[in-house]
Amino acid sequence: MSEKERKELRQLWAGLVAEFRGSGLGQAQWCRQNGYKVRNLHYWLRKFPATDATASETTAWLPVPVAPDREATSSLVVRVGSAVIDVPPGFDPDLLRAVVRTLA
Repeated sequence: MSEKERKELRQLWAGLVAEFRGSGLGQAQWCRQNGYKVRNLHYWLRKFPATDATASETTAWLPVPVAPDREATSSLVVRVGSAVIDVPPGFDPDLLRAVVRTLA
């Protein structure tokens, strides 16, 4: 392969790598849709590492629904001797400390 052909191939793949990164698709899916082998894309991805600027331009953030944490909404049970204290979320730590000292 001549130097000119190598340069043209490198330019071709530079464009293809940029296209892949902007597609939002996975490697296998992009290769299937565009008729390339995954191993070839993987090779050229290593040749053209993403810079921080490129990565931030192509990053697409998606909303992720978060279920409420059951532990965060449940209360804390503290046992001091025979006494049982049910401590709800948002409790006053100074009050709890005073109660525990009194019971101890």
